[in-house]
Amino acid sequence: MKNISTIAMLSLAALTIPAGAYQKAENIEEAQSKAGKEGIVLVTYAEGWDKYSKKTAMDMLESPAVKKALGNAVVLKWGVPNVSTKEQNEANAKRFGKIDLSFPDRYPAFIFYNKEGYRLADLCISFDERKKHKLMARRIKETISAMEKQADLLARADQASGLEQARLLGEASVVPGLRKPKDVAKRIQQADPDGKTGMHQLVTLNLYATAIESAGTKDWEATLAEIKSIMKNPNLSVDQQQQACCICIGLLRRHGGLARKEELKAMIDKLESLNPDSLLGQSAKDARRLWVRDLTLAEGWSPDVIPSDTTPVEIMGEIPMKSAGTYTVTFKYTSGTHAARIAALELYDGKKKVAEDRHTGSTGHQSSNNVYTLNVPASVRNPRLYVTFDMASDRNSYGTITVEKK
Repeated sequence: MKNISTIAMLSLAALTIPAGAYQKAENIEEAQSKAGKEGIVLVTYAEGWDKYSKKTAMDMLESPAVKKALGNAVVLKWGVPNVSTKEQNEANAKRFGKIDLSFPDRYPAFIFYNKEGYRLADLCISFDERKKHKLMARRIKETISAMEKQADLLARADQASGLEQARLLGEASVVPGLRKPKDVAKRIQQADPDGKTGMHQLVTLNLYATAIESAGTKDWEATLAEIKSIMKNPNLSVDQQQQACCICIGLLRRHGGLARKEELKAMIDKLESLNPDSLLGQSAKDARRLWVRDLTLAEGWSPDVIPSDTTPVEIMGEIPMKSAGTYTVTFKYTSGTHAARIAALELYDGKKKVAEDRHTGSTGHQSSNNVYTLNVPASVRNPRLYVTFDMASDRNSYGTITVEKK
């Protein structure tokens, strides 16, 4: 009886120990012979030139959450030296065959291939994510699910013909998070030579080339409208939508000025929401921090906070004009291609205007009438200061704003 109890206890204990679910392989031939619907995962890391890279990758692979997410995928490991020798390149060619080994955006990374060895997705681990095993597990699970969805669409396309085949191939091309299937444009064209489904145009769409071509013949707002129109296509992949967002953000950033700040913020938010884990999605935080700025006394003016029209701009932050008296506000150019041109300065108490100085002033390498005077008749509970620039497209200007009470 005691022996039976011992065996039962050992069996229960064994059930609580997480086992490595994924398969292992040493080379691509072995991996392909074992691979199923979860495909092949190449776990690659910096060998010898980033002391955290390999440890991060190995810790990820030992994480119960990551093991579970990988399922029955076949895992290969590859440490990439800073500089490869001829012998190492030859060894890699023998070990990995002809699969795509181009460098990911950063190390370490999980690179996903289907069982045929076609590269479908890269999951790069940022510095902030190095200990976030559950997050990586979720991304892995989503990628494998996407691979299974794409494989199903391709299998259905193989059984179809004509326009139905073209549609299925097009759907397989825009599965979120994955690259387009191999030779898919050629296959769609063969199935739909007259382009009735629009799928060939979709899979061959080059948004950056389209934007460059448009910018060569149209003004920036027309190019912006054209890219936004393309974004309305419901068949665009998440990657394509994010690329379109980036083009719009670039146009608004370079040309829109403060008058288009809300539109810029909305486009950055969309970029992030489409896929916050992608490289472009992660860049949204930096874009928001660096490009969505307010005009403040502390930072002065810059091209980012000057509108392309004469819309008054509120100077945000603490405004030192709460007591009655006479104040001077000096605009002083510090750098940039263009001098700053100012048309007016207005002070409000909440929504009520209490003082203003309207005259044309400029400040550049030489300054003229760049000091504005406000006579404040009484105390101000909620001071709000507005400046009107008159600079149109000549907004490459930086400078300081100082307030003094006489």
